[in-house]
Amino acid sequence: MDRVWYYMLQDRSKYGPYTDEELVSLVRQEILTDRDYIWMPAMKGWLRLGNSIYAFYLPAKAE
Repeated sequence: MDRVWYYMLQDRSKYGPYTDEELVSLVRQEILTDRDYIWMPAMKGWLRLGNSIYAFYLPAKAE
């Protein structure tokens, strides 16, 4: 069974549910940033995307 994810933008608006694949797609499309939050029912609280495994999919920052 796929995990079910929700996300919360910086303005506190919440969206979901999404599968793992859909969440990765949102990150790759830059709809979500490192400052947005993700959550699933098995978690106690919201996790900042930039501190999650999904940060791997964030676009590289120009230096």
